[in-house]
Amino acid sequence: MHPVNIRKLLKKSIRRKIAENLLIPMSGNCTYKREDIANTAIFSVSNNYSIEYGSKYLRSRGKRIPSGDDVFYHLSKLDKTGVIRLFKRVNDHLLREAKRRDVFKKRMLCALDIHKVPWYGKTRDKNILGMEKIRGTNFGYGYASIECVEDGKRFTLSVYPLDQFTTRREFITSLVKTTREYTDIKILFLDRGFFNLESIKCLNDLQINFVMPAVRNPRIEKIVNDFERKCKGFPYKQRFFLVREYEMRRGKESVKFNLVIIVELPEETDDEWNTFVYATNIPVTDKNAFKLAEDYRKKWGIETGYRVKDKIRGRTCSRNHVVRLFLLLLSVLLYNLWQLCNLIIIIETRWERKGYPMILNEFISNLSNFILSG
Repeated sequence: MHPVNIRKLLKKSIRRKIAENLLIPMSGNCTYKREDIANTAIFSVSNNYSIEYGSKYLRSRGKRIPSGDDVFYHLSKLDKTGVIRLFKRVNDHLLREAKRRDVFKKRMLCALDIHKVPWYGKTRDKNILGMEKIRGTNFGYGYASIECVEDGKRFTLSVYPLDQFTTRREFITSLVKTTREYTDIKILFLDRGFFNLESIKCLNDLQINFVMPAVRNPRIEKIVNDFERKCKGFPYKQRFFLVREYEMRRGKESVKFNLVIIVELPEETDDEWNTFVYATNIPVTDKNAFKLAEDYRKKWGIETGYRVKDKIRGRTCSRNHVVRLFLLLLSVLLYNLWQLCNLIIIIETRWERKGYPMILNEFISNLSNFILSG
């Protein structure tokens, strides 16, 4: 049943959404159409090919599409604002299709994270960011995003491209504002990189419930060590928790939140006790202290999403930031399109099994066949 429906969805999303929003200045007598450029880029990114190879492959199959150089020539006419506008319009279409099917009816568990792609070029303009060393480089470019981490609803809800001058308040506020157009955030999970005064004050100002691991500075380390010693005096109990109001200061500014320490008995006698320390602005009691820690583990669903996007990111040696940003955000759109296809199949076939009814490779195959036969 579903292949026909998926083909219609691909046609609507690619031809009527991506291509029509690809606002590249093109003359009336141009050899190729915007749809030809979009198809080449989508085919290349979804198969993780370079634009050059993707173009050659399509041409070898008799498709009348532009060369890799032609694609880059036209994409380079875009500016950053145009690429972001394209992403928002297409992503809005995908998310509203999901919302129409009651996906975001309830308040959602979401996660905010930063995704960086390694950069090996010599030029390091404002769009190149510092990062932990990966595959021989300490530099990268990327974006921050909010993703839903509920099972079966793992859509990327908002994206914000980063540069060296982007403040945390700026991108957190923008991401939350966009996300709220589609759903209410029940809890926002963040990594310990957001354990700072600027981020926490911003989340409080936005009235967002958050959970994030605490950085174990000397002050927090002392609280943890004292609590661990007390817990070890009661080895017959499986797990313990402690809640402390904690005040973070920087100059004249300060912010208060709950510091929660979870201590669990190890499975083996000689193993270390398991300790997890997190910060939250949610009132914590014995009824939710452990659940909040367990729910945080769902946050790592966002990492699964990033790994999938890495598989459909495409490859390029272009040093043009706008072209790289276009390909990066296109991978997010294709990821969300994959999620939407699965959602429709689940609803229409009353799918009750675990996992996706259409795995990523099958989605890529459907997408490629659509472009090849179109």
